[in-house]
Amino acid sequence: MDILNNREWALVIWFFTFIIFMLFSSKMEKMRESFKNLLKSFFVKEIIFTFVLMIIYICLVVFVLFEIGLWESHQLKKTVIWAVSVGAASLFKVAKREKKHHLFRSLVLDNLKLIAIIQFVVGIYTFGLIVEMLIVPASVILVGMMAIASTNKQYHHLKKILNGIMVAFGTILIFYTIYMLVTNFGEFAKKQTLYDFCIPPLLTFMYLPFIFIIMILITYDVVFIRLKYYIKDPELKRFAELYSLFRFHLRINLLERWSSILPIQDTSSRDGIKKSVNRIFKIVSVERNPPIVPLQEGWSPYAAKLFLVNEGLETNYYNPCSEEEWSASSSSVALSNDLLPNTISYYVDGNETTAKVLTVIVSIYSKESAIMAHAKLLSTVRVLLMAALGIGIPIEIETSIMNGKNQIFKLGDFTATVEKNNWPKSTVGAYNIKFVLSHI
Repeated sequence: MDILNNREWALVIWFFTFIIFMLFSSKMEKMRESFKNLLKSFFVKEIIFTFVLMIIYICLVVFVLFEIGLWESHQLKKTVIWAVSVGAASLFKVAKREKKHHLFRSLVLDNLKLIAIIQFVVGIYTFGLIVEMLIVPASVILVGMMAIASTNKQYHHLKKILNGIMVAFGTILIFYTIYMLVTNFGEFAKKQTLYDFCIPPLLTFMYLPFIFIIMILITYDVVFIRLKYYIKDPELKRFAELYSLFRFHLRINLLERWSSILPIQDTSSRDGIKKSVNRIFKIVSVERNPPIVPLQEGWSPYAAKLFLVNEGLETNYYNPCSEEEWSASSSSVALSNDLLPNTISYYVDGNETTAKVLTVIVSIYSKESAIMAHAKLLSTVRVLLMAALGIGIPIEIETSIMNGKNQIFKLGDFTATVEKNNWPKSTVGAYNIKFVLSHI
């Protein structure tokens, strides 16, 4: 029993209880099938090779820490737990390539959260086994409910209640730990306890270079695979790979932006490839010092991209989509919790220097929450008009949006259009409402 503390034993017992239930319960047939497919996906040579590299790197880190006196054998358990949770989770996040703009920063923050969980799991002071057997499932249920409540504003009040419960739960654990520290300070002051607190953050700090390298390798691999569709000449493709590596090296965001504009670039010669790379650097230079665009001509695209950020509509980069047309768009943001939710999205269109058209589109698949979607479009348009033109929303536009009525309005040098489009082949009466603000 000295190998694991009560909390760890509780986790092990509940974990194997769940595994046995999943393997033998008739109600878990679909989950068993999903689990089999998940296991199959692991036996891919690229994944196996990456995990082998991860293990080798962690072993080297541990060896270095051992040599300089910062790691001892009693830390093996915590190191293994860290590798399975923080180490593996970071690799999966890199593979999924979420939040490309701030992926590395989000990895650091997520790893800090995982470290906190590890500190909880292998806590120095734990309750009795029976109490821990109750705490573990309660914690899992609370965290799961918090994750679900965070996905929809409808659960805002439930989220506040769950937050209160989590705060109370955490407060009890903190006071219990403080009590044990006061009454058993000699135990806390041991060298081993200091290692328990320091090893996970230290391993994470030393693991970040490996994650960064893997992230770079994956990005280059994906981009080089794309190149074969844009550049048919093998020799020219090799030149594009080497030249992009030379110019972009660790700047993988620029590398990806370059690959995204290649379909509209001249890649039939070395000079064309060089010009396409130089164009990315020119775009970035303009982004850092965007020119002022008079309102009578339109908007600065780099300002227009930010008009609806506080509404949760953050666009991607403003990039060329043809020789004359440039565009930036947000992801579709869900507005309901339906199986096929209503969504809202934002688009900025124009030329290289000026945004000419701003568009907000609400797609409605669920009639039950259609009114809420119309209201969201209305509130978003209100923010857009204030940010883009410095005016409030006219009552006529409000009425047109809420009723889904096609109308065109003149606002000085601009036109505002409300357009409803029914989807003819939809069996559920789906449609979208588009608000377009454009420079005349």
